[in-house]
Amino acid sequence: MIKLAFKFKRGDVSQDITVRLCDVRQVRSTDTPAPWDISVTIIWGGEVAFDHPLSGMDPLHAVEQAAQYAATYLSGRAHDEGGTLDPPIPPALRD
Repeated sequence: MIKLAFKFKRGDVSQDITVRLCDVRQVRSTDTPAPWDISVTIIWGGEVAFDHPLSGMDPLHAVEQAAQYAATYLSGRAHDEGGTLDPPIPPALRD
């Protein structure tokens, strides 16, 4: 399991964020375009914000897709809520 910790900060408000990537496995036939899944869970301020598998062409692609999704979700939500992330997510990872 890969477990990543972030903090969302807006003024005096601070919330813990945890991203968990785990259980990479082949769940479909290799004849399909994305036979591999990875479980992705994002916990924002104690609430589960996302808890679904994402797919990839191979195990590393599934991990890459999951990391890209998490980066985009976290940075987008932080922006929408008017705060920042610690550590920050560089634009290249969230676009």
